[in-house]
Amino acid sequence: MPENDSSLEEERTENFLRRTDGTAVNPSPVNGRVVSLTAPGSIAAEQYRSLYYRLERLREGRPMRLLAFTSALSGEGKTVTAVNVALTSARANPDRRILLVDADLRRGQIAELLGFRARPGLSELLLGEAELREVVRRFKANRLAVIPSGHAPEEPTQLLASPRMKELLRAVREGFDEVYLDLPPSLPFADASILGTLSDAVVLVVRANATAGKHVHRALEHLAGASVVGCVLNGAALSSTPYLKSYGR
Repeated sequence: MPENDSSLEEERTENFLRRTDGTAVNPSPVNGRVVSLTAPGSIAAEQYRSLYYRLERLREGRPMRLLAFTSALSGEGKTVTAVNVALTSARANPDRRILLVDADLRRGQIAELLGFRARPGLSELLLGEAELREVVRRFKANRLAVIPSGHAPEEPTQLLASPRMKELLRAVREGFDEVYLDLPPSLPFADASILGTLSDAVVLVVRANATAGKHVHRALEHLAGASVVGCVLNGAALSSTPYLKSYGR
């Protein structure tokens, strides 16, 4: 790529990275795993774009305004996947109102990945300790809104199953064109099954060479009643996609 084109791409990426966060004079850097922002020309970012447009095709035949991501167990990449897909949509559709919600009240990671302050967040909102306008974070130059998880409450399942949470989901359905939920893992907790049934669709993230088949089957059983639209294989080696590797040379 010519040098001047490279500089232009860097400038566009930098503009997209700027965040609006009232208390963060020097915000933390975005985590490198958020490739949709930090490396938009990478093979990994291309894979997230491919996933996003597959979801777009599904939207043509069914309502999918509220889309949830979960996994069988922790460490399988559900949060990174949810963040990258939401940001991919924000780049592709600057006029759409898009919301990303960290609904993993036990171990929320979205604030850390995006370099936002973590509190107040969803838990404070559900406990009545903060207003919606106080918990929303935003990126400049697009219409992406982010609600971090906030502090870890004593009874997260009770909060996520509360009337306040149902009311919030009803409100964001009306206020946003796309809503992405990052849920806790489905096997250890009931949280994913509760919110999964309140979502239009659920995506199960599976880590290559790590997630046992029996865990995938059990996770799907735990999500009974939710509309699981598919599984995403995360962490696959580059050698498993040689067509991309050879094309990029």
